[in-house]
This record gives sequence, structure tokens and C-alpha cells, in this order.
Amino acid sequence: MKTSRGHIAWLAVSGVVCVAITIFAASAYVTLDMAQARPALRGPVHYGLLVTHIFTGTVAVLAGVSQFWPGLRAKHPRVHRVLGRVYFAGVLPSSVLGVVVAQLSLYGLATSGPLTVLSVLWFASAVQGLRTARRRQFGEHRIWMIRGFALTTAAVTGRLWGLLLGALLNPADDAAGLMVFATANWLSFVVNLLVAEWWIQSRGYTRALPSSALRPSISSRSAQSSASVA
Repeated sequence: MKTSRGHIAWLAVSGVVCVAITIFAASAYVTLDMAQARPALRGPVHYGLLVTHIFTGTVAVLAGVSQFWPGLRAKHPRVHRVLGRVYFAGVLPSSVLGVVVAQLSLYGLATSGPLTVLSVLWFASAVQGLRTARRRQFGEHRIWMIRGFALTTAAVTGRLWGLLLGALLNPADDAAGLMVFATANWLSFVVNLLVAEWWIQSRGYTRALPSSALRPSISSRSAQSSASVA
């Protein structure tokens, strides 16, 4: 599929924004000073888990941005594969730690709920992306990578939603501020997934898949397993 200049420009701008916001968010934890942590913490162990979650998530964002650059897979397949492995090495531990950190939140279900759902979906999409790549089902792999990266960038869009809602609603107390934060967390990945699904359908990625990939039968799965063994 031919890539237009507008598409390339959109990828470049969104990539720069993702990288800039991610680095800014992670900068507060580079010094490992617990006093600079943005959320309230239960103690050093909580902080250590949070920092590991943030740094591995940062790796995932930085590596993931490169995976969507046009021509990288075609012109530099080895670089694409290496960065793909780096991406999964960031997503898998960060998503697991995301569940743990969410349960340790001092702000209750309003914040732990959306962060838990996000982390579980993030892990599942990464597993699917890795599995389809190993099976060389590259059409399905591309679709799962789009979904997965939409969840990866929830850390970026969540901050943008928080700023927008805070400016519009101007919360006057802690309870209102918490509601804004919780709403931003839900919007961060729900809207991203909706946009990702629109993108997948509008680009015709599902139409390019074989029918067996859309509704695999028992025989087709057995054939795929036999082919992978061979």
C-alpha cells in the first residue's frame, strides 16, 4: 500500500509528540528520588516497582514508534526485528508491573480499575503480536501491533486527556481532581483502541487476511501447527 506524504508527516509529528511526552514523564524518576514521584506511594518497594514499570514502558514507546516508520521493515528487516524484540521486552514486564502497581494505588478503584484493565489488554495484545510474528502470520501481526501500540501510547494520551479535562472542568477539590484523573485513564486507552480499529478497517488490513485467519477452523490450526514444526 502506497504511503502518502500526509501519512508520513502525521507519523512523524505523532512520533515526536509520543517520544517528547514519554521522556518528560520519565524524567522525574531518573534521579531515583522518591520525593519526586507523582503519585502517593506506600514505600520504597512500591516506588521500585513503579520506576521499573515506567522505564520498561518508556523502552516500549521508544522502540514501538520506530516500528511504524514506513520502509523500515522492507529496507532494514534486521533492524525491524531487533527493535521489535526490544519493544516486547519492554511491554511484557511493564504490563505485568502495571497490574501490580495499580493494586498498590492509594487512590482506590477509580484509578486502579482502568489501569488494571489497560495493563491486562496491553499484555494480551503483546502476546498475540509476538505469537503471530513467530508463526510468520505477518498480516495478523501488523493488526495486533497496531492495537498493542495504541495501548502503549495510552501513557501519552492519558496525560493529554488529563490536561484537557482539567482545563475544561477546573476541579475545585481533591475528589473532583480524582474523577478527572480516573476519566482521563479510561479515555486514554478506550479512545486509542477505537482509533486503532478505525485505522485497521480504513486501511483494509483485515480484508488482506486469508479467510482462515479471520475464522480459523480446527483443520487450519492443525495445518499451521504442522507447518511450524516442519
